[in-house]
Amino acid sequence: MPGAGQLRDRVSFYRLTEADDGYGNVHSGWADDPFLTVWGAFQPERGRERLEAGRMESAVAGVLTVRSSADARAVTPADKVAVKGEDYAIRSITNPDRRNRFLEILVERGVAP
Repeated sequence: MPGAGQLRDRVSFYRLTEADDGYGNVHSGWADDPFLTVWGAFQPERGRERLEAGRMESAVAGVLTVRSSADARAVTPADKVAVKGEDYAIRSITNPDRRNRFLEILVERGVAP
């Protein structure tokens, strides 16, 4: 587990919101403001390429480690996270030491959140 000095990346978590347009239509989209911003440690794991609509797209996965807190434990795979200005889909969230000190979040860029 990383020490406090290794949590060097500022990361922001965003949640899908729904809003009425005033005409009875409900639109969903990512909130403009993050619901949580914390320090984390991002470790890229691998890159891979996939064929999307006839062209190659690259996807990058990695593990994001953040300190556990009530707010951090409220993050779900339905949310997305921005790390170093890049948006990542959240694939899974684990509590590796089962002591609620840190959360490890498997993230992937280049795929739909």
